Parts: sequence; C-alpha cells; structure tokens
Amino acid sequence: MAENRLLVLSGPTASGKTAAAISLARIFPLEIVNADSMQVYRGMDIGTAKPSPAERAEIPHHLVDVADPDERYNAGRFVADAEAAIRGVRERGSLPLVSGGTGMYIRALLKGLDPLPSDPVVRETFSRRWKEDGGKVLYEELLRIDPASAARIHPSDRVRVVRALEVAEMTGEPASARRESWSSGGSRYRVLFFVLAIDRAELYRRIDQRVDAMFQEGLVEEVEGLLAKGYGRGLSSMGALGYRHVLSHLLDGVPMEEAVGRMKRDTRRFAKRQVTWLSGEAGAIRLGGETPHEMAAAEIRKFLL
Repeated sequence: MAENRLLVLSGPTASGKTAAAISLARIFPLEIVNADSMQVYRGMDIGTAKPSPAERAEIPHHLVDVADPDERYNAGRFVADAEAAIRGVRERGSLPLVSGGTGMYIRALLKGLDPLPSDPVVRETFSRRWKEDGGKVLYEELLRIDPASAARIHPSDRVRVVRALEVAEMTGEPASARRESWSSGGSRYRVLFFVLAIDRAELYRRIDQRVDAMFQEGLVEEVEGLLAKGYGRGLSSMGALGYRHVLSHLLDGVPMEEAVGRMKRDTRRFAKRQVTWLSGEAGAIRLGGETPHEMAAAEIRKFLL
C-alpha cells in the first residue's frame, strides 16, 4: 500500500460519521484518527458525541482524550499529533482513516497550516484603533481593502476584523486571497475523501434528536463535574456547543427548555456552515442513503488496487 495513502471521512455534525467509520473499520484493516476539535478533551464525552468505550475498544481510535479542557489545542498541534498517529497506523500495516467534522484541522493536515502570519504588535495597533476610533471605522477600512473577508465578518466582530486587517498589513494582500490560494492547493497525501451528504430536513431532525439524547444521558451532570474540577466558562473548550448552553442554565439561570432550544438552533447553524465548507471540497465523494459505508467500501477497494 502506498506510503502516503489516506482515507478521510467528514460531514456535518449528527450526519453519522462515527457509525460509518466503524462500519468501514469492520470491513478493512483501518484505524481511526479523530479530526473533531472537541473530542480531544478528556472528560467532555457526552457533549462531543465521542465514540463509546465499546466502539473504541473494538476499533483503534487516535487523538481522542489527548488534552485536558484547560489545555490549548489548535490546528498546529493537531497536525503534529495526526501525522504521528498516521505513521504509527502504517507501521502496524493498517490504513489510516481521518474522521471528523473540523474542516480547518482536516485542511491543515492535507495541505499544510494556513499561511497567515501573525504579529502581536500589529494586532495591538489595530486593537487600540478599534477602541479609539470605533469598530465602524475599522470595518469600513476592511471593506475597502478586503471586501471578501468583510462579507464574511460581522461589523461588530472585533477579533476577526482586527485579524483580517493584521494579515493585510503584514502581507500586503487580502487575507481572503491568501486563504483561497492555500485552500486550493494540492494535498500532501494521496487522499480518498468521503463526505456524508444528508438531506437538510433529515439532518436537522437528527440534530434535535441528538441534543435531546445528550441531556437524557447526563450532559448537565457532565458540565457540573467539569465545573467542580475548576474548568470554568472562560476556557475555549467550555465555550463549545452544548457546554456553553448548559453553563447558561447553571450559571445564568436560563430555563432548561430555553437552553435546549438554543443548543438545537446553534447546532443547526453550525451544521449549515460545515455543509457550506464541505461543498467546496473538490474531488470529494458524496455518500448518501441509509448505508453510506457500502458505497464507500466499493470506492476503497478500487483505491487499494
């Protein structure tokens, strides 16, 4: 088997990635490399929809439970960890399957880290101008120099407006142009990329069902346990879908029914953004139907010839 051969399985949240990946691993000698930015955290199991202990005992999973909730975990660390895991899978004579819905992580692994430079001095200059001149002034500046980025950023989103201006200042070109060049580059691997394509109405039904199941399985108790260990809402991990909604109930008194409704709404919005990203993934094979792993298996057999 070619040294740089790699399987990738992605799709929006609640589309069935875990079930499909495990089904494929029962057919082929696969090991699964997690590409979900939240499943890396220990103790955050229910809200991240991690594979069950039984599933992980049956099929080797990598990059699950590799960081504490207060650790910084980003695309750079993911790429290093994933590359090490992929080497190990190959050394054992198996085929690595990268599975998850964090598009930035997958793209960074396949094409390298986003080449958008950073300079704290430049960033601080724009941050100070935001305070002194107002966000409207900086957003209008961004509209002039990088309208594509401005179209994707809310005028009141200080962090993203400042970041886009920072990149433009340092590189002399719009951040959107550099991102487009990066995302259209070729993969560093020989990749067979699968995307689970689910009808939107069905996807939203699954999301609502999953959210209800998470609360029934003890999501509130999971968050209470994390708080008891000192993991507060200031952590990026605790600001993730589900966790921030439960925190709003526990700490701010938001009624449970309202917190659940907001979680469903925000998860649907998140899934919509994932679908948009995946729709632009050139060469990906769309998998539909009740048994998407069967279509994927046929493609994998051809890939391995």
